[in-house]
Amino acid sequence: MNLDGLFVEFVDETTPLSSLHGATSLEAQGSYNTLDFVVRLRPDLHQILEAQGGELSMRKCDSWDAAKAFSTYFHETVHWWQHVGTSAGLMLSFLQPAHAHMNRQRLGEVLVAHGPVKPLIGLAAKLLDANDKQDESLNFVLNNWHDLEFFRKLVLNPVDLAKVVANDPYFMSVGHSYHMAIGATSWLIGATVDPEYEVLPHPCDWEASMAELRATRTEGFYLGSPIKVPPLGAREIFEGQARFSQLQYLFGASGGKLAWNDIRRTGMLSGVYVRAFEVFLDFVEDDWPATVDDPIVGLFLLICDVALSPSEGIFLPMTDPSALIWSTDPAWRFIFLCRAAKEQGHDFKRSIQTYSAQEYWDVSQRLSDLILSPSPRKLAEAVVRNSDSHPSWSQLVEEDQSFEYREGNFPIRVLLGRFTRMQRDKLASPQFFCWPGMCLTSYRQPLPPETVVSLFSEHQALFLDRADRDVYPRLVPGKDEMTLQHLLDEFYVWVSTYEMTRQWLVEDGPFDYDYLWLTSKFTSSEIKAWADNNFQIGTGVHPDVFSILR
Repeated sequence: MNLDGLFVEFVDETTPLSSLHGATSLEAQGSYNTLDFVVRLRPDLHQILEAQGGELSMRKCDSWDAAKAFSTYFHETVHWWQHVGTSAGLMLSFLQPAHAHMNRQRLGEVLVAHGPVKPLIGLAAKLLDANDKQDESLNFVLNNWHDLEFFRKLVLNPVDLAKVVANDPYFMSVGHSYHMAIGATSWLIGATVDPEYEVLPHPCDWEASMAELRATRTEGFYLGSPIKVPPLGAREIFEGQARFSQLQYLFGASGGKLAWNDIRRTGMLSGVYVRAFEVFLDFVEDDWPATVDDPIVGLFLLICDVALSPSEGIFLPMTDPSALIWSTDPAWRFIFLCRAAKEQGHDFKRSIQTYSAQEYWDVSQRLSDLILSPSPRKLAEAVVRNSDSHPSWSQLVEEDQSFEYREGNFPIRVLLGRFTRMQRDKLASPQFFCWPGMCLTSYRQPLPPETVVSLFSEHQALFLDRADRDVYPRLVPGKDEMTLQHLLDEFYVWVSTYEMTRQWLVEDGPFDYDYLWLTSKFTSSEIKAWADNNFQIGTGVHPDVFSILR
């Protein structure tokens, strides 16, 4: 089985968007970046898939090369699902928008007090050096920025970044950062579909508990508290879930002939792509499986799914604020789930035999009960119940069906609409989202083919690149192309504002306008005028009038 050259790279938020157009990005066969929300493939893979009839089909690959190319697209699609279809991923996707939305009023107050100055983090340092009083709004904006950035670093890459976070003068505690991230997510969702918190749990409901945890110096919640570091982060879980789902697809596409040695020769089982699976095997005390469709691989993918499905404080009430770190952080959830699986014994670890919906519900519920966490089913049921009963949320569901979203909080509406639809479909077909690689070929068929085709078509990423590396809307059957183009245009107006706001807050030097990651069809001056106009509409100030601190 020749798998030479099959390699996928996940690009996280620390990677500059402009680098996606550089030579280094073409060394990888695909990427997904949570700052631009685009699924990308290398140009030659686009050509292979386009030769299949211009349609990204999982069941009509005419060759092994086509199956490999599709598996790369599928891998990156799993990253889209992770960031728009799981609660942990949704929180990470909301971090960048939160800075612009939550700080809008305070940023206006900073402009009144200090004028247009960039970056604000430099302004704060300058005021501190001069012993000038730092106003409340400036502190609020920068503290918010750092709290959410600490959350991102601790969730994605705690092994490498926990010490960096702990030594930052802005850092208060892990519990505080996680509390702020949950609050930001809740606020964005509430402002979009439930401003009176009629169906969502209100973030203020557990403010007093957080204050008490700080006052009683509960570990993880007070200034200077030690940081417990898990042996992996969400990035390893994201990559492990995507890689092993991809391998199960290739296993099915090969008719069950794909062996581990074939895979190892390609380097597909190295580094970040296999770390979570190795940690999983260590904690459940099991050996490397004989085949790619072994029950232990199915259990690993289910544990990834449950680990990425926290719900307390966002969609369901926070039952124990003292446990919010462990109940929210995907890596800690992953470790606790692995321990729980081990404690249930050998037979439990062999529970995934047919990759069925019933197996998913039974095992995920049992594991969730063991770690005292609401199950993925309770999360999905809460989202569906709320979206059915609350008029504003029901309106969003209608917008999502037509892809015609209202103005205001536009990317939040789009991402929350997609999340809601995925939770609804997960209630009906959980095995598709937990074990998509097993569903996408006819080898095992845990779902009828027509259901699989419908679900995959519905939940592909909204924005894709093509062989020219520019970003385009995914063409959706039954949807007008002009509607889809408007969706893309409006979405990236907001994304550009988020990026410019980030630069205003923390980026040294003048504003940067490298939007080649989005399009190459406009001149630099046209791109600058577009981004400047978007930023001015959002803030009331043109970027050209900013004073740049040296």
